[in-house]
Amino acid sequence: MAVAQVVVSGGVLFLLYRYLLRTIGSEQVGIWAIVLATVSASRISEMGFTGSAVKYTAKYIARGDKNKASEVIQTTAVTIGVVLACVLAGGYPLITWMMGKLIPLQHISDALAILPYALVSVWIGTVASVFLSGLDGCQRIDLRVLVSMLATVLLWLLTLIFVPAHGLVGLAWAQIGQGLLMLFGSWVLLRRELPSLPVVVCTWRLSLFEEMFRYGFNFQLISIFGMLVDPTTKMLMTKFGGLSTVAYYEMANRMVTQFRSLLVSANQVMVPHIANLHENAPEEISKIYLDSYRVIFFLSLPLYAGVAAVAPLASELWIGHYEQSFVIYAALISMAYWFNTLSGPAYFINLGTGLLRWNTLEYVVMAPLNLALGYFLGAFLGGEGVAFGYLLALVIGSGFVIFGYHRDYHIPLVELLPRESRQLCVACCIGLMAGWASFYLLKLEGGAVAKAGLSLIMCIAAIAPSVWMHPLSKVIGCRLTVAFRF
Repeated sequence: MAVAQVVVSGGVLFLLYRYLLRTIGSEQVGIWAIVLATVSASRISEMGFTGSAVKYTAKYIARGDKNKASEVIQTTAVTIGVVLACVLAGGYPLITWMMGKLIPLQHISDALAILPYALVSVWIGTVASVFLSGLDGCQRIDLRVLVSMLATVLLWLLTLIFVPAHGLVGLAWAQIGQGLLMLFGSWVLLRRELPSLPVVVCTWRLSLFEEMFRYGFNFQLISIFGMLVDPTTKMLMTKFGGLSTVAYYEMANRMVTQFRSLLVSANQVMVPHIANLHENAPEEISKIYLDSYRVIFFLSLPLYAGVAAVAPLASELWIGHYEQSFVIYAALISMAYWFNTLSGPAYFINLGTGLLRWNTLEYVVMAPLNLALGYFLGAFLGGEGVAFGYLLALVIGSGFVIFGYHRDYHIPLVELLPRESRQLCVACCIGLMAGWASFYLLKLEGGAVAKAGLSLIMCIAAIAPSVWMHPLSKVIGCRLTVAFRF
């Protein structure tokens, strides 16, 4: 299902952004990205309850108390829904003022026109995330992915309907429609897993609120600092690169994130499973970590190398021409997310056990570092400098999680480079250099598309043999065969 989500969501987003660039232009797309990122910062008012919902739903299901799990979902939904509504309503003047500081004067009216819709979209999406977290807690990621895929397809269809006549406002309407499908679809499916859930959310338990709040305090710090990273990056991009730069950064980030979600979504399944083991068999957690890390390391190397290699071709097909800033952003984001993905097993195990010290430190360090490095490097290098600052901040923050976990559990650092994957590391480096060299040095009659295609083929040719001969290829292939045998 994670593979299906990447294929469907990636395909839809490719068509969506290509259509938007041709219909309303890169500056309008940049405006929407800034407005949505700024409004999304209000999600810090979640107080970490969305993450708490996964752990405590799984915890009470592991104890055989589905009624309590139902109360966890309801308490979380009521708390987040009410608090976020108050924050969005009260923060409207502040957000309006920020728009005036972030967006060029000639585009202010466009930003303010879609701001109310962005507020509604964020509220709906945040409440829907509670029910999606409930599905995670029930270990039904397949249902969560199904809802997300259908919602993404709906976003595309509504964009085709509304944007030609209404422009940027039509895009805002489409995103609200996407959120509504996620909200009601996840609620219906969650009620099938937890029949004790009522038709209308009506229960709030103070005891559960206090229990989740204690767990969610560190999670709240993660949310606060984490929510500040994306708006900060895009604000700095606007200052040092302009709205078009923000649009290309957003597209590159979306592209890499789609591939990254393939690994992260599969890895995220560990949270409810670890919460279950933490209650019943804590001694098995260390083995699960090492096995998970080896698999993630093996899969992430060719994945991110391939994403970086495909960037020139994606630029030609998606944007319509070779856009250097898009390619640079895709390469930088791929490098940053590769290291961040390696910290995933430790990060999600910490979420499952409730030991969030290193997870919290990651974002407490990353958010101010992203601001400082982005501003300093952006002043000298423009938008690319802001992106490089984000890369450094993300790598340093992720390092706290992975090195901290190894220190706490006395795992040798040599395990960070699994023996069986060392040849693959070399192959990926050679593949990337060969692919980029062929694109920038060769001259072909077919033009940029032919060069981009050739660079991708050369990269794949260099990496594929090492992937095929890797010991984990056979193991993963056998397990997939068993998993999908009918």
